[in-house]
Amino acid sequence: MGNWGTLIAVRGAQELGTLRDLDAAVRSHDGAARGDGWRVYDVPENVLGQGPDPLLALVAASSSPVIAAYVADSDYGQVVAATPSGDQWGVWLARDTAYAFERDHNAMVGMARTTARRRARETIAAFGCPPDQAVRHAVNWAAEAGYTVPARPIRQLLRTGRRPGLAARLRPPSTRYVFAEEAYFDLLDRLGLPRAPDADAAA
Repeated sequence: MGNWGTLIAVRGAQELGTLRDLDAAVRSHDGAARGDGWRVYDVPENVLGQGPDPLLALVAASSSPVIAAYVADSDYGQVVAATPSGDQWGVWLARDTAYAFERDHNAMVGMARTTARRRARETIAAFGCPPDQAVRHAVNWAAEAGYTVPARPIRQLLRTGRRPGLAARLRPPSTRYVFAEEAYFDLLDRLGLPRAPDADAAA
């Protein structure tokens, strides 16, 4: 059984009322431990399904960018981000996996295969923006957070769902699967959010 719920990265937000309202808890995971004032919170529900208001409230209260991901059974996720300047964007994590799950679900409920594939494509297209467009937003998000980051590692992660770098491609196929929450933590790395010193030592 994989993980379900929403992960939210917020800077200096341990006392924010919105987090209390969401019943958020600090995520206990090496990849979630961050420095420079950042914390990753875990909410058992789909916060993104509530619309943009919760994230915008966190942006306003923290005066800092916020980025969240709804994780579906650790297989894929939906990322939504917002900044103090007003930029809001979304993108799939493991886009191809999300398409496959939607297609198979549609087929299981009785749709013809061609209809199942078409509906799945429509579902994927209806959320967020394509990976290449999301990369531009992501680099700007990082800049508002105070980090200068290259676009290429973010693009590879969003296009393929794999960790950037040759080492990831050389791993045996059976070990290449990346849980959606791990992909989210990898995205935080690519956005410049530093890992906490203790997490670096444990990695």
